Amino acid sequence: MIAMALSSSPKLLIADEPTTALDVTIQAQIMDLLLEIKQKTNTAIILITHDLGVVASVADRVAVMYAGKIVETGTAKNIFYHPSHPYTRALLKSLPDTDMDRSIRLVSIPGTPPDLLCPPIGCGFASRCSNCMKICQTDLPPEFVTEAGHVAACWLHHEDCPVKLEEVNN
Repeated sequence: MIAMALSSSPKLLIADEPTTALDVTIQAQIMDLLLEIKQKTNTAIILITHDLGVVASVADRVAVMYAGKIVETGTAKNIFYHPSHPYTRALLKSLPDTDMDRSIRLVSIPGTPPDLLCPPIGCGFASRCSNCMKICQTDLPPEFVTEAGHVAACWLHHEDCPVKLEEVNN
């Protein structure tokens, strides 16, 4: 599939879940191949994946999606070390850590994802968010620049938000 995709020398390669259902060794080989292709052909790659380990190891920029909408974008460093959207924070907290005490349970995100056949009004993450405010349930949040090159679509970043970002659980 990769060879077919590259046969016309595209400027952009979209790789949708290229390592799903592959063992770790084959995953690494596929990712190494994609990175080699990127360097040799100067092809940009959009990588669509649920594997945050892959994202952390290869991505320059990251877009986090929830309920069909992009909720946060930034550099991989921004996203992994300074997440600005409650979903991104919850997602990162739910990942196992190799240094983690085995007796500590992983944190799960409460509730269930919304039905996208009947999408919610307002923020798609509102029903699962511990920082949900009334406006979150009625109005879709715009994008707020949290730092240079880092954007989050969350009302917590509005200048009139009653909740101070320092008070929000990291």
